[in-house]
Amino acid sequence: MAWSIFSSAKDYPQVVVGDEDGFVDLSFQNIKSNLNNIGNLEFIVKGNLNGLKVSFSVELLPEWNPQDIEGMDEAFYWGEANFKSNGSETKNFVNVLAKLYGAELKEFEVPASVYAQAVGLACNPKEIQNNPCKMKFFFNPDGSEELYSEVFINIDLDAKVLEFNEKDNDYRAPLLRSLLK
Repeated sequence: MAWSIFSSAKDYPQVVVGDEDGFVDLSFQNIKSNLNNIGNLEFIVKGNLNGLKVSFSVELLPEWNPQDIEGMDEAFYWGEANFKSNGSETKNFVNVLAKLYGAELKEFEVPASVYAQAVGLACNPKEIQNNPCKMKFFFNPDGSEELYSEVFINIDLDAKVLEFNEKDNDYRAPLLRSLLK
């Protein structure tokens, strides 16, 4: 019994929940990366959030195009990504995220994958295995205002940390709609 509790704590460490300035920011301390079967870099996170085992994956597609930004020394790199479900643990994540946002979800399903445009903020996501990268994900970038949302996803493989940080409180409902079927 003690071994299973220790193993679970190691595999699903407590997710750090920050709420500075009214934003809900989540820091996952267990992140693993791999090159998936279609050649995309995938990051799998697991944690314990409000007493539940949660997990999801972030998949970065391989093409990242630099765009110079006036007044900035480094380019921003634009590409594509997917927020991917890891089954019931991703459903737990979306449900707890909704509660943290002050929403209540009834019957819902999480799609296998949700597309996002992404931008590396003064970092190149192609180099994410060697350098930390802060990114912004745009869900439903060509969709209606009811579905369009943004979230910051920061990855530091050396520290084994993935941060899922709120961009704006007004994106809460659209983000939840984007992550549901």
